[in-house]
Parts: sequence; C-alpha cells; structure tokens
Amino acid sequence: MDAGRTTCPRCGLFVDAQGRCYPGCAGPLATLRCGGCYQLNLPDAERCDGCGHELGLEPIAEPDALRCSSCDEPFSAFHAATGLLRDCGRCGGQLVDHALLRDLLERRESYGRSAPRPPRRPEHVDVRVRYVRCPACRQPMNRKNFAGKSGIIVDICREHGTWFDRGELPQLLSFVASGGAARARQQQIEEAERARRQAELTRDAARRASAVAPASTWENRRLVVEELLELLWQITR
Repeated sequence: MDAGRTTCPRCGLFVDAQGRCYPGCAGPLATLRCGGCYQLNLPDAERCDGCGHELGLEPIAEPDALRCSSCDEPFSAFHAATGLLRDCGRCGGQLVDHALLRDLLERRESYGRSAPRPPRRPEHVDVRVRYVRCPACRQPMNRKNFAGKSGIIVDICREHGTWFDRGELPQLLSFVASGGAARARQQQIEEAERARRQAELTRDAARRASAVAPASTWENRRLVVEELLELLWQITR
C-alpha cells in the first residue's frame, strides 16, 4: 500500500487517471473532483487523497480549444478567480496558469501552517528526460526542480503556465503544505549569505595581497642590491 495513491475498494489495486485499477475491475470510478488541486477522488471520500482539502462542491469543467501535448486529447478547463487549469482526462496531465498556481501554493502553505500534514509519498517517477511542448504555443517547455530540492520536476512555459504530469500537482501542494517550500527558501537564504561572506573574504584577501605585493617587491630589490654591493666589495679587496 502506498499512502500517496488511491486504491480501489473492491480489489485493492491502485487506480489510474480515469479512476479504474485495471480494465476488468467493476470497482467505482474516481469521479469526485477536488476544488483544491483538481484531482479525482472516490465518490465517498471526505478529503482529497492528493492534497488533504475537504471535499465539497466540485469545480465545473468547460470544453477547451487546446489539446494535450502528450496524448492529443481535448482539455477540460476549470476556471478559478486567478486563472485557468486545464486537465487531460486521458493521461491526467494538467496545464496551470501562473497566477492560479501561485494562489494554490500560497493557500496550501497557509493551510499547512495551521494544520501541518506530512507530504504524500511520490508516485513512480519516470527518470527519462523528456521535454514537453507547451499546448498553447507548442514551444519546448523548461524543466525545473521545484524549489530547487523538492524532487518534483515541472515543465514551465514563461507565457502560458506550468505543466504537471499526473499526480504531480497534488504532490507539489502536499510538499508546500508540509513546509517544504518554506524550508527551501530558508536554505536558499542561508546559501546566499554564505556565498556573500565567502565573496567578502576573497575580496579582503585580494586587497591584502595587493597591499603587500609592492613591499615584497621592494624588499626583493633591496636584497639584490645588497648582494651586488657585497660582490663588488669582495672583488675590490
């Protein structure tokens, strides 16, 4: 059993992006959409299995003109106050507007401070490097490890949003709610401070070296002159 994934109540196997565990199982579909991270949950769930959000009124999907870059299926679009989330019903991929993603992350971080919750265990990660094309502009998206050390690799189009493979958005929200983003920010601040101090030490050492160099050069010249005078004195004796 993996605490980070939904299991079928009939057969106990993990469900797929459409809510089935395997083609022959007659278990219920995961049809209850979370309003916090837009993940599908089993109909009798009280909280989202992905982000812990209390399930209630579901967001309403609308048809969308864009198609999934991975499987060419039309997206379902979910409109929020701060932006748009596009969801692929076949592969579970999601394209999230930047403003909406910032809002989701800020709300989950605030929720995590008031009701801490351990991060969900990551699903199997495909270690193969692949570059996703933005569904809107079809340009290759930039791969990025969220917060530098989360291990959650997202694909970013500067203009049109962030792409998440199936299950990555709930995993990211769980990481943020558990304090992972705050810890990463603090670590970045500490690393920047260490780099600043090291740069100051390097500059101070360089200044000291430049101040000592002329004196050392003059001392060397004085020794050479003294040696020449000593040689001349011995010759003229």
